Amino acid sequence: MVGMSDAGATTRRLVLVRHAKAEPGGEGADHDRALTDRGRRNAAEAGRWLAGVVPQVDEVWCSSAVRAVQTWEGIAPSLVAPAASVERELYLAGARDLMGRLEQLAPGRTVLLVGHNPTAEQLLAAVVGELHSLRPGAVAVADLDAGELVDSWSPAR
Repeated sequence: MVGMSDAGATTRRLVLVRHAKAEPGGEGADHDRALTDRGRRNAAEAGRWLAGVVPQVDEVWCSSAVRAVQTWEGIAPSLVAPAASVERELYLAGARDLMGRLEQLAPGRTVLLVGHNPTAEQLLAAVVGELHSLRPGAVAVADLDAGELVDSWSPAR
């Protein structure tokens, strides 16, 4: 895969994060499921990995689900990034909705999106033209203009 340093100054980037491992669904609402201890550790590991791959994030879009917000909170201390825009719409969004938003991203911008499957895998497939599996806590960095996967990370099992 191509390294981030090969990217031009006007390249638009997507850093796609599938929320980390969450507690199983029970009688409570799916939206309120929290991360497990392993999920918290994996989110912090993802942040440390990203710090070496993505020098700066310009925008952060995060699902309002508890597990997505907690994933971002684990990643954020390692990155140079603004506060996240936490939106209920991102919890419910499909890949087509998210592609529409990404098409509006200005040249040279990097957006980090914390979301859910199957939407995360479908969005990545729409961007790069092929399906990639994203386990809980996985990160994919894609060049939106070239439509290619630049780098990826997945937590150890």
